[in-house]
Amino acid sequence: MKNVLLLSGNENSSHLFLGEAKRTAETRQAPLCFKAAVMADLTPELLAEQDLILLAPQTANAADTAAMNTQVPTVDIPNDIYGWLNGQALVKFACGKLNLVPAAAI
Repeated sequence: MKNVLLLSGNENSSHLFLGEAKRTAETRQAPLCFKAAVMADLTPELLAEQDLILLAPQTANAADTAAMNTQVPTVDIPNDIYGWLNGQALVKFACGKLNLVPAAAI
């Protein structure tokens, strides 16, 4: 199981997206465990637990990502995936970034 952190500037949108991603990962048997957080909630311990950090478009700027100071792969979520809160596309995107193949095709 790989840990994926959804990082956004708005707690409401990240939690909506989190629900969609979790449902899709479970349905598609993707080995992903999603969590959501906002920049203010980040701790070194939380970052160290992650295998991938996905940044919402409003969070994906150089100042924010530089402040994280982590060795964890950090990737911007494409606007078309985030804008539609497309959990299926997010799971597929995360699997691709982690070189994973879910048990059920996405």
